[in-house]
Amino acid sequence: MMRINSLHLKLFRHLFRPARGGAAAVVVVFAFLLGLAIRAGLMGIPMALLVISWYFKYAYILFDHTVRGFDEPPTLDIQMVNPVNEQRPLGQVLILGLIYFAVKQAQEYLGVPAAFALSGVCLFFLPASVAVLGLESNLLKAAYPVSWFRLVHGLGLLYGAVLLVIFGYLLALWLLWKLDLWLSVEIAIGMFAFLSVFSFLGGALYERRDELGIETWISPERTEAVKNKEDLRQNDRLVLDAYGLMRAGSHVKSWQVLADWLKSRGDTPEDYRWLCERTVTWDDPRYVTRLTEELAARLLTLKRSGEALDVVAQRLKLDPGFRPKSAADTLAIAQLAAGGGGLPRVARALLSDFATRFAGDPRVAVAAALAHHLG
Repeated sequence: MMRINSLHLKLFRHLFRPARGGAAAVVVVFAFLLGLAIRAGLMGIPMALLVISWYFKYAYILFDHTVRGFDEPPTLDIQMVNPVNEQRPLGQVLILGLIYFAVKQAQEYLGVPAAFALSGVCLFFLPASVAVLGLESNLLKAAYPVSWFRLVHGLGLLYGAVLLVIFGYLLALWLLWKLDLWLSVEIAIGMFAFLSVFSFLGGALYERRDELGIETWISPERTEAVKNKEDLRQNDRLVLDAYGLMRAGSHVKSWQVLADWLKSRGDTPEDYRWLCERTVTWDDPRYVTRLTEELAARLLTLKRSGEALDVVAQRLKLDPGFRPKSAADTLAIAQLAAGGGGLPRVARALLSDFATRFAGDPRVAVAAALAHHLG
């Protein structure tokens, strides 16, 4: 339920993205300029064509930013509207022309019902064509029905949400224009709706990026990967510092570096494992031995006994003389190994010198009985 609510909030944010930042400025300024051009009549045609051209190019740029994971809408600059750099709006016009031609041919040769059916199918897949052109910048792919089917399948129910948004905006615009508002206001509302559809379509693709195999520039996964990479670099540097102290004979300081790092991260078993992997090749085996002792004890405290047994068994393969630190830990792991753990060899090894290591401990009798039982 929480995941569904989170997705709803993200989709609403995509829907209303044009109300913020650079997109809002584009809507206000372009609506005003287009209103002036319309009032100017024939003299305003050049300005109208220029504004419309820039506006549709910005729509695709907003789509790009949304798909790539940027939350804030881009600010329009001269490079964005360079006619050489951005040809997708013209490509979409050509696709619409091909659709119109196909519908007219269907009407002429197959009749009105066939043309009507083809129109409905094309309208249904038109957002998919826009999305493919936006993603691929390839006119042939954007006009290829198989690409439409693949994208619709990848979006799943979100494609239905895109169609619902488009229908909702068309209905709202039809009702608003009946109010006979000021021309620039009507244009601004229409421009916002169009950018909102592009943002929502790009947002739907972003939310289904894994299913569609879309490479993003910003995403929780990429942010986490970058953070993890930086953490790993810092952690490796810390281990290198501890290794240098160990080589210099400053064992107390070296261990303190490792212990402080573990404590700062909550003494998690995963961090102990990571340090064990890094210190197993050190010249002094006491470090990996102590870390493994503490790891086994930590796992037993967390009721992860099976993992503790695995850690001890793996360490024994490399160092047959390894033993858990305390009598309680040693006996607990030996009992688990002898019972459900199915590792009697490990149990025998741990119990072989139990009485010597923990002379006078009340557990010695229990350990001796278990060792006798194992034979």
